[in-house]
Amino acid sequence: MKKLKHSKYKNTGILFEMLVRKLTSETLTSDKSLTIDIIKKYFGKNTELAKELQLYQNLIKEQYKSEAYALEYIRDVKNAHDKLNQSVLKRQRYNLVKEISENFVFEHISKTRINNYKVLASIYMLFEHSESSNPKQIINCKTIIVENGMRSKKINLEKDMVLETYSKQDQDMRLLSYNLLIKKFNNKYDTLSQSQKKLLEKYITSVNDGNVFKQYIGKIIPNIKKELKTHSNTVTDKATKIKVEKLSEMLCSVENKKVLKESHVLSLLRYMDLIDELKQVHS
Repeated sequence: MKKLKHSKYKNTGILFEMLVRKLTSETLTSDKSLTIDIIKKYFGKNTELAKELQLYQNLIKEQYKSEAYALEYIRDVKNAHDKLNQSVLKRQRYNLVKEISENFVFEHISKTRINNYKVLASIYMLFEHSESSNPKQIINCKTIIVENGMRSKKINLEKDMVLETYSKQDQDMRLLSYNLLIKKFNNKYDTLSQSQKKLLEKYITSVNDGNVFKQYIGKIIPNIKKELKTHSNTVTDKATKIKVEKLSEMLCSVENKKVLKESHVLSLLRYMDLIDELKQVHS
């Protein structure tokens, strides 16, 4: 029995995610590109790629109340995919990859970090192969899709509990909570410096194994340490001086991480904020 293979170059869900992340990184760096035009052209209304992408999203976003319901739903979506015009679908996908390659370095954007890569790959295998080709492998793919849908339901239930608690608060408390949330969000993201935007761009466009991002982090952390050390020598308040020195030590824990997560990126953004504040104090 042959082993079924996944191809990210033929995976419509992954191709779309690559383009969206490319567009996001361009927004952060204020670059102009053809990305939005490519998205509109191939994923606009009534294209076969848009129809296939909708089926990908149906399987990703659906919250399954039971395993039996999930398997029934997966079968229905698979049947809907079989009814797509396969020759037109393949031609549009081929032209999409060709146009991406002509305008960008495909090898670079194909290494973009995609959080639900495993689920998208499983959906591709389900769409492209019949169960008789390799029953065990297809069942494994279905299991991954089902587990994703069941987990999504659990997460949303937890969110609903938070919203229910929020709704039971009196109006003044809800207003205060809302204002604090908005203020926190604006403080975090409204006035990013160029170095912070560069950090976010690298994080968004980093490879799945994180090697490119880790190399970038390895270059900027020594500079952050140097900045902190410079300012610690000019700080007169003893307590503040100790805090700045401790922060420099804490950077080592980020630098030595094998896998860098969003929390580490947020920490680095805060360090950059601190350095900007210290510069203003001693300017």
